[in-house]
Amino acid sequence: MPPALTPRRLELLTALHRLLQRGAVTVADLASALRLSRTAVQQHLTALRTLGLISEANGKHGDLTLTDEGRLALRIGIPIYGQIAAGPPILADQAPDNVTPNFETLLGFREGDFLLCVRGDSMQGIGVMDGHYVLVRPTSEVHDGEVAVVLVPGENAATLKRFYRFGEEVSLRSENPNHPMMTFHASEVLIQGRMIAHLGLTVSRRRE
Repeated sequence: MPPALTPRRLELLTALHRLLQRGAVTVADLASALRLSRTAVQQHLTALRTLGLISEANGKHGDLTLTDEGRLALRIGIPIYGQIAAGPPILADQAPDNVTPNFETLLGFREGDFLLCVRGDSMQGIGVMDGHYVLVRPTSEVHDGEVAVVLVPGENAATLKRFYRFGEEVSLRSENPNHPMMTFHASEVLIQGRMIAHLGLTVSRRRE
C-alpha cells in the first residue's frame, strides 16, 4: 500500500518550499527547520519520494527539490486548467490538473539572462507589444532570423529586431510594415543578446 500524505509530511513539503526560496536544501536543513532528527526526516522523505512529490535537485545527491506533483500538492504557482482552443472549440476543464513551476523555469531562465521592457510597436507581428517584457540571453552571435538585442549607430539604446547577415552587411528587420528595414556594415553593430521569451503584462480592456 503506498504511503499517505500525512499532516507531518505536508508540513515537511511546506518547509522545503520555504527553504528553497533561499537556496539549496539538504536533509540536515529540513531537520533543523522542523526540529526533528535527521532519521525521522529521512523516513518522511522516503515516503515523499515514493509519492513522487520530491526529488534530488539537478540530480545532485543530498540536495532536495519539489517535483511538479509536489507543487500541485501545495498549490504553488498558477493553476493550469487543461487547454484552450484557438481553432475548433474544446472542453475547458473545471479543475486544475497542474500548476505552473516558477516563472524562471516556465520561461527557461538561465543564470545571466535578463529582462528588457519593450518601447514601441516594431515587433508587434510576433506578439511583442509596447510595454511587454522580453527575456534576453546574453550572446555576441545569433543565427539569421533570430530576434536579437542590437546596438546600432546613432542610437542611445539597443533595438530589438530580426537579425540577418549578408557578408559584411547586416540587416535588422521589424515585424511591423510601418517600420523600414535597417542596414549597416557588420562592424557598426554590436549584438548584446538573443530573445528567449516575452511576457505580455498589459492587456487592453474595454471600458465599462
